Amino acid sequence: MFFYEGQSCPVCGKFFAETDDIVSCPVCGAPHHRDCWREEGHCHFEADHGTERQWPAGHEPKKAEEPAAPYRQCPNCGKQNPEFAEFCAHCGRDLGASEWHSDIPKPPVNQYTPPFQHHYAPPTMYDPLGGIPRGETIDGVAVETLAEVIGPNAGYYLPRFYQMSRSGKKVSWNLSAFLFTSKWLLYRKNLLIGWLIFAFEFVLTCFSLYADTQLSKLGSAAFLASPNGRLLYAMMLVVSVASVALCVLLGMFGNWLYMQQALKKARKLKEQPDLQYNQNFLNTGGVSPAMAILPFIITVFLQYLMMFILGGPL
Repeated sequence: MFFYEGQSCPVCGKFFAETDDIVSCPVCGAPHHRDCWREEGHCHFEADHGTERQWPAGHEPKKAEEPAAPYRQCPNCGKQNPEFAEFCAHCGRDLGASEWHSDIPKPPVNQYTPPFQHHYAPPTMYDPLGGIPRGETIDGVAVETLAEVIGPNAGYYLPRFYQMSRSGKKVSWNLSAFLFTSKWLLYRKNLLIGWLIFAFEFVLTCFSLYADTQLSKLGSAAFLASPNGRLLYAMMLVVSVASVALCVLLGMFGNWLYMQQALKKARKLKEQPDLQYNQNFLNTGGVSPAMAILPFIITVFLQYLMMFILGGPL
């Protein structure tokens, strides 16, 4: 470690370098270049020894002031938020994503410029708390604890949890929940709701499979001519609408459901003894890729089994 970084020799006035030969005064500790000490023959501050003026009083190097941390001011309430905050910590206003290349001057027209390289972004670009200040809470639970419970991609979920908690709104769009429904819930270890929705989805899938099998056996004309066929066709339309509605509803309310589950887990973990905390956290926190894959395996197996029983095409 270089102990005299930012300090200068009192004799020559030059700043010390890490490779300089430096001696310190045995009385006051003032550093000198060895050659400068020999030139003067004594400490430069010898006359001040034993007084209030002796080194380092009045001779400490001035440290450069650290620049203030960048922030984003909310246009709605004026609160200063961390640079990467997506939502205002006071009023919940959507601040939008940061534009790293916004300060780069635009080139003149018809002049070629190399494409913008994203690796020029500051190394602090990713914040595991999603821009929420340390020490903040969501419904009484510290955001640091929630980040541990959420695990991967906590920087995405925490700002949305924070906004929903402050605004009281339950709607927050989640594309993964919309596309994967029960598989997303199971991946996030929301087991009860995940398996219930998977069971509902599987019932709809089995009904559609049964209707398709009957249609392939009878043909479209005979199928629609029979009363049961028309009823099945109408129910197929209802099932299709119900499947899409389920995806949309989970896409809209998935974040809120996940927030309630994460808060419940965090509070429960906090009440556990220290010896059980790590094991309980491994069981309930984070994500489970195996749980997300299991519904696909079950669905494929039962679909083939049902087609075999109904005599449909395999």
